[in-house]
Amino acid sequence: MKSEKSALAIPIIWQDSEIILIHKRAGLASQGGAGVGRSVDSDLAAQIGQKIYLCHRLDKETSGLLLCAKSPAAANKWSRLIGEKSVTKEYKALCFGVPQNKSGKITLPINEKGQPKSALTFYELEKTFSSEDFGVSDGSDESAGLFPVSLLRLTLATGRTHQIRIHLAQSGLPIIGDDKYGDFKKNKAAKKLLGIKRLCLCAFRLSLPLEGQNKRFETELDFSARFP
Repeated sequence: MKSEKSALAIPIIWQDSEIILIHKRAGLASQGGAGVGRSVDSDLAAQIGQKIYLCHRLDKETSGLLLCAKSPAAANKWSRLIGEKSVTKEYKALCFGVPQNKSGKITLPINEKGQPKSALTFYELEKTFSSEDFGVSDGSDESAGLFPVSLLRLTLATGRTHQIRIHLAQSGLPIIGDDKYGDFKKNKAAKKLLGIKRLCLCAFRLSLPLEGQNKRFETELDFSARFP
């Protein structure tokens, strides 16, 4: 096993004979296909010199930890472990607004293919930021309504498409930089005033059953150079 960091390569957090854990940057697709220029499955395979197999996926706009396998058998094993919840995935999101409670759950249904599906997201408020934390004057019209913003830690009990993004938007806590489900006007101001030009959602922690114990891996948030 080894750790690698390179500005030009996909950062490898950890690997063994079965799996390889990476940090996927925002804007890089997990899987290639029609109309996809760059993707983890092709770029990582070229980087390490062997075919890789995705054990799960992250949205193109979402950054963070992504588990890949080095063989079809390993991919089946680890995909099953993820499905059985033996692997724990945790996310962090920077959102406009502050939740009413410091922790709780969101149970609003999510439409998939025109049908409402049950969905469950757990959240915990980690920190609240004011304009001063970002070094921004809160007196201008441009900054009106941007603050406060909240850093939330989230886990999923279900795996609906874009579940975190939809649930937070439905709850009045749109993720900063989410131009699909979020607040377009505030996102525009955040780009100018806060330098945030991407979706502020990161799969920051992954806990894996390895070597007879639960090993926890974390990655850094890379929302903005001005993130406090």
